[in-house]
Amino acid sequence: MNLLRQVLPYLFLLFFIVKANRERIYLLGIPFLIYMSNSIFFEGVKIFTIPGSIGYILLFLWLTLLWIFSLSIRTSPKNKKDGLGQNSPLNLLDYFIIGLITISLFDFARTFINNEVPEIFQEFAQLISLFLGYFIIKNWISHNKTELVIKFLFSLVIINSIASILFILHQGLNLRIYLEEEYLKESFEGVEISRSFYFMPQFLFFSITFLLVFKEKYPLLYRPLLIINLLAVFITYTRSYVIIIALIFLLYFLLMGIKKGKIGLIFKNIFLYSLLALFGIFILSKIFPVKSKYFMDRFTELSTPSTTQDPNNLQYRFMRTGNIISSMGTDKKIFGMGPVTANQYSSYAEMGFATSDMVWAGVIFRWGFAGLALFILLYIFSLIYTFRFFMRSDGILSYLALFLFIYIFSQIVESFV
Repeated sequence: MNLLRQVLPYLFLLFFIVKANRERIYLLGIPFLIYMSNSIFFEGVKIFTIPGSIGYILLFLWLTLLWIFSLSIRTSPKNKKDGLGQNSPLNLLDYFIIGLITISLFDFARTFINNEVPEIFQEFAQLISLFLGYFIIKNWISHNKTELVIKFLFSLVIINSIASILFILHQGLNLRIYLEEEYLKESFEGVEISRSFYFMPQFLFFSITFLLVFKEKYPLLYRPLLIINLLAVFITYTRSYVIIIALIFLLYFLLMGIKKGKIGLIFKNIFLYSLLALFGIFILSKIFPVKSKYFMDRFTELSTPSTTQDPNNLQYRFMRTGNIISSMGTDKKIFGMGPVTANQYSSYAEMGFATSDMVWAGVIFRWGFAGLALFILLYIFSLIYTFRFFMRSDGILSYLALFLFIYIFSQIVESFV
């Protein structure tokens, strides 16, 4: 197991480096490995963990350096762009991002003038990297054929599936795969249930959506990989994740049925996959009897009244978000607090806790209601564009649009939970 911890991340790294020798888009996989970190033991790859003094922008730094380096790699002519918009002008989504950059710059100037505290540079760098990274990835992707982009995305699905296997072994079968302490442990019917989000595969919704949409492209791998990722969702014992997965399947069947003009197909697929889901639950109850009962009991809790102080209560999460907003002051609610630190804002830690449960608490805190409006517009128009592209096109571009639509939808739902 120690050998696996040492070797596995370097095998992933070697894969992307070798593939990037001919197709530079694969260098983009390295920032994804850095992001996955604990789930694939990548925190042990020292070259990507130094220099420690700038760890707060380490991911963005490597993203930028690898992008610049990728520009020097000659792309195979057969993989050059085919319509993803290499030289396209700025679109509406880009302007939303530029609007958020403008708010970030305004807040930085205002915070710096009022405080002159060096720590705000770290906060600002993290905030602005979010938007600059968008344009870097957009540029990187747009220089490649759609077919190659799909292959690259599938490589991320493979790595996430391997991380899912490790997660299942660790949290499902209680094998000591990861050495760090568990995030949360509970005792249920004499069995210790561990619930860790440190080692959890980060791209479960991404992988499941991809496998659903591109199942005909990868017929041999589609089913086993889908089962692995779905089992990893079960092992999280997270109710909201199961609900999101159900919505992903429903949305996929609905959109495919609408495009094909076969409404009956929608109900047929829903019925068929519902039966498969029930069969899967039955199998899990035999393999993991106590853990299955534990998870079912968590769903039973939804039917019982809970206090507004329960962290799993959605009303409580909105209440905490409201507390953050009310503490900001009238003059800061429009454009937010910006890159303030714990030294300038007494409720900084409370804001962090509220944001970990509901993303919008942090969004309003950092960018205010103006930023919130831009994020909402970004989501809405992303859904409109991808849906329209899915309905009006055919082939692989249509499937890519469908994949993006469903995945964006899943992220909207997840932002509340």
